[in-house]
Amino acid sequence: MKKSNKILLGGFLTVVLLITGIHITLYAKYKNGHYSIYQPGGKGQQASMQSFADVSAIIIRKGDAVISFGDTLSVEKGKEEYVQYARQGDSLVITGRNNDERYRNRSRIKLVLPHNATLSAFHSNISFDEGKENTATNPTIFLYNSYALFPFSRKPIQLGHVKINASDHSTVAFQGDAQVNHLEVQLKKSSIEDSKAEIGQLSIATDSASQLILQSKHLLKAKISSITNNP
Repeated sequence: MKKSNKILLGGFLTVVLLITGIHITLYAKYKNGHYSIYQPGGKGQQASMQSFADVSAIIIRKGDAVISFGDTLSVEKGKEEYVQYARQGDSLVITGRNNDERYRNRSRIKLVLPHNATLSAFHSNISFDEGKENTATNPTIFLYNSYALFPFSRKPIQLGHVKINASDHSTVAFQGDAQVNHLEVQLKKSSIEDSKAEIGQLSIATDSASQLILQSKHLLKAKISSITNNP
């Protein structure tokens, strides 16, 4: 074989091996959750949901959830590989299967909660999106080392009487223009942040280890009481 042909053949094999190596690397990263496949439709694509009748209490453990409100509890389908569901009487327990923070985006689910639901979140991140919420939406939310976000949305999220109990370094953040008729908050080694919300009545019970970051108009009218620190 001529020397020039050997050089061409060697170059061709080098390119083939390089491309093969890149494909193997990308596939391994995809399987490990670093990348995901693009799905046409983006945010406008509707998730397939499963309804649970007669469930009024929801518990989320080590998971991420995007929450709106409606008449019946509904949970996004197709996440069973990353999230475990367990029905316990009138409660539904949702647990992330993978504790690795790098892969938690795959376990992020969409939930529709009943208007008067009780939600408990342990080591989780939850955010609220617009749905069928109204002034009759009166949820009770317990946070344990978790983060609850009321983000900016296409229209203001309207809520009635909301009760939030945050403990163990949890954060409640109103970064969007939520409208809440009555907000009751209890903080233990946690914080509440508000930059744009419209809140009617505001009651806060807090220990000395917690932090309040509120608009001045809300801070001035809030009814604030002290509670003892946990030992």
